[in-house]
Amino acid sequence: METQMLRSHYMEVDGHDIHYLSNVERVNNTSTNPLVLFLHGFPENAHAWEPLISCLPEGVDVIAPDLPGYHKSAPLGQEEDYAVPMLLARMATFIEEVSNKRRVVLVGHDWGGVIAWPLAAFHSHLFSHLIILNAAHPSTFTELLKTSCKQREKSQYIHQLIDDDAQSTLQSTDFTLLKNMLGELLFSTHKGYADTLLAMWNNKRSLSAMLNYYRNMPQLVPVTDADEHELKRIRVPNIRILIPTLVLWGEQDDAFDVDILDGLPRYVDSLTIKRHELATHWIHREQATWAAKHICDFIWNRE
Repeated sequence: METQMLRSHYMEVDGHDIHYLSNVERVNNTSTNPLVLFLHGFPENAHAWEPLISCLPEGVDVIAPDLPGYHKSAPLGQEEDYAVPMLLARMATFIEEVSNKRRVVLVGHDWGGVIAWPLAAFHSHLFSHLIILNAAHPSTFTELLKTSCKQREKSQYIHQLIDDDAQSTLQSTDFTLLKNMLGELLFSTHKGYADTLLAMWNNKRSLSAMLNYYRNMPQLVPVTDADEHELKRIRVPNIRILIPTLVLWGEQDDAFDVDILDGLPRYVDSLTIKRHELATHWIHREQATWAAKHICDFIWNRE
């Protein structure tokens, strides 16, 4: 699939436009093509999926939105609108409308995965399959925060993003933290995409919206050496997934301890996990061909 086939579209949801890329002008509700909807993560946008989408065969209908407040999607009215339950309701409405009553293969990475896991749990009627790329399940992530000093250490960057001065610090340091997350190679080898990121980060409203996702996390990440009393107060959510689920995981992820996968069978009834020992958190771009193959095999039941 050639990435130039993707076109920009907009849909209004509860008074705010959501921008999305798609290779179809309008979803045909009689088509037998798989309809795959991609949710990107922080600090990216919908264009992050283009390398992977370009590896998909013809006959796959694609929708890739900018998350609310990101890039060309309108910022929401209030900071609390970025709380996970509010985002779930908004994205469920978007998916129900944009899919034109077709069931969707839902794909999420990073914050897109944070949203995709509970979307699949609480709005399962919208989806045929769930595919997650390096995004922790809310239950296993919370469990590991309670039990793993290593995971708490990996998550400390979140405190920088929820600091009162986070926005001004990011801007004054030329977004060094975000650039380091993504890796300098991105900015030298994917200049067009990198330019869209820099423009988004330099937009104060977009940057504030991006940080609001972290400011509204259900639970604050404890410090690395949190005491037993603090850890006991952490509540583990019970997020159960009943639809077929594929997890693609880069084992060199700086944000997550790979042990986060161990608890998944307790929460996911039909689970397939594929690991890539060399890939990092950005597996959707680094290993696009590998990821696309496993996605296609999973959708068409070839695994």
